[in-house]
Amino acid sequence: NHHMWKTLSTLKTERDYEWTKSEKTAAGRPITEIVEMGISAPFLATDCVGGLFRELKRHSSTGSIKVFVAVDDANSLWGKTLVKKADRTYASPSDLSLVNHFRNLISSDWQNGCILLVADKKEVSDARDHVTVPRHTPLELFGEEGFHFIEPFIPIETKQYTMEEISNLYQYYYDKRWLASEKARTEDGKQQLIYLSAFNPFFFERLCAFN
Repeated sequence: NHHMWKTLSTLKTERDYEWTKSEKTAAGRPITEIVEMGISAPFLATDCVGGLFRELKRHSSTGSIKVFVAVDDANSLWGKTLVKKADRTYASPSDLSLVNHFRNLISSDWQNGCILLVADKKEVSDARDHVTVPRHTPLELFGEEGFHFIEPFIPIETKQYTMEEISNLYQYYYDKRWLASEKARTEDGKQQLIYLSAFNPFFFERLCAFN
């Protein structure tokens, strides 16, 4: 990512950022200094993420750069958390600063960029519920609040692999030598991986990663 870092170092901050009484990033400094601040002082990392996202959105809107945002499990931004508040109740996602920074990043108040959100049904499914058959539409996956937040959007359904697709992907993993075990690199191993994954893209990738 050296070339990306070099590009980012040419972009300047618009305003002063006062992280603490002693730690500051002045206006007109490379935005990479915000990244370096978050790395050197982890307790400031969340604030630095927000500052970096703000600067990236601004530079994208002015045409200095083009920004592509990809967020996996994006519906978790409106899901459940394991963070407990002082009264021992679970915090909602909107109570978490990092979640709010990511929500601001995927909002529609900036230009010259593209946002790809991947929703995962595990965020809304209950492993103990064997009766309910959930619907996996954007409304069910993101919830009403998240659905209205991301509008307008173009929904793309990810279907199971076809035999041709999964065979091509297996060959790609094979050529890249990402299949570590000798058995996985045989025709019998290939068929077992396909059978165990049931043509599911996520399961196939995970099975190949550990074989």
